[in-house]
Amino acid sequence: MYMGIDVYLSAIGCYVPETTMSAAEAVASGSYDADWAAEDRIEAVAVEDGLSAPEMAVRAGRQALSRSGLRAADISLLLHATVFRQGPEIWASPSYVGRFIVGSAAPALEIRQGCNGALAGLDLARSHLQIPGRTAVMITCADRFVAPLDRWRSNKGMVLGDGASAVVVSHRPGFALVRSVATRSDSTLEEMHRGDEPLVSSMQEREVIDMGPRKMAFMRSTTSAEVRQRCDAQVTGAVGQALADADVKMGDVAQVIVSNLGHKFLEQMYLAPLEIPLERTTWNWGRRIGHIGNSDQLLSLEYQLRTGNLHEGDIVLLVGMGVGFTWTAVVLEILRRPAWAR
Repeated sequence: MYMGIDVYLSAIGCYVPETTMSAAEAVASGSYDADWAAEDRIEAVAVEDGLSAPEMAVRAGRQALSRSGLRAADISLLLHATVFRQGPEIWASPSYVGRFIVGSAAPALEIRQGCNGALAGLDLARSHLQIPGRTAVMITCADRFVAPLDRWRSNKGMVLGDGASAVVVSHRPGFALVRSVATRSDSTLEEMHRGDEPLVSSMQEREVIDMGPRKMAFMRSTTSAEVRQRCDAQVTGAVGQALADADVKMGDVAQVIVSNLGHKFLEQMYLAPLEIPLERTTWNWGRRIGHIGNSDQLLSLEYQLRTGNLHEGDIVLLVGMGVGFTWTAVVLEILRRPAWAR
């Protein structure tokens, strides 16, 4: 049972491009494999054609700060979660994001934990806020998936959308209480996304990033059944620990918010091991914008608040998974529907 200082979510900020590209268009143009599309059942992805990932993060972060009612000076740490490149090499994108949201005083650090960065960041933020004198932490997430990464083909089961999100976490009461956070890890699975790739790369641009050959190389030393068993054990372990620490059961959970993966991959990674139906998740909304890296859970939570699908007293379970591999489960209790969501 968690015995530290309670922490809350004060506000969420979002930036999702208005421009989308439908899966049907991508299949028709030859950008997206028709068989993959049938398995994924994704309708469309959000596509940004102007702003960089850090610029999108600044927009989301400013909105979150404005909604929170806190001052920039109240933010003592900014965590910027990323999946893909953010700008020039050997450049600190978190410092840019922090500078243009909260100023130059708060340390700004990057989380590179694949698509689990936001939820892992909540774990770190909660620990940071136990330090006397700390008031709030901001977590920003942003990615724009451009060449040499192919949003339709680079990683089967994931159709990548562009966008950003931000959340302010504080020990001052907010719209949701963080009842628990649990993170599990199995670093032996890091090889799945490394394969035979050399660790010292030439930094030369590739024609396209393709995760398929790396996964095939990894599977020469294991079996799909063993990988599935290990993944299932970690996601159920993280969720089980989070529910126990929050003193709730799965039956108490009003909604489960997971990543916007392709349907078949979603079933394998979340629905089957957790024994939850698709209808208990926000996937039917997420399939219209694609898998926006670390932002999926925060964007879905904000959407559910804005559309009135979450109410005072609801228990919400957020679950994430990131390459490496880590899994994080977060249990929230909705205390009120904030004014910015009405």
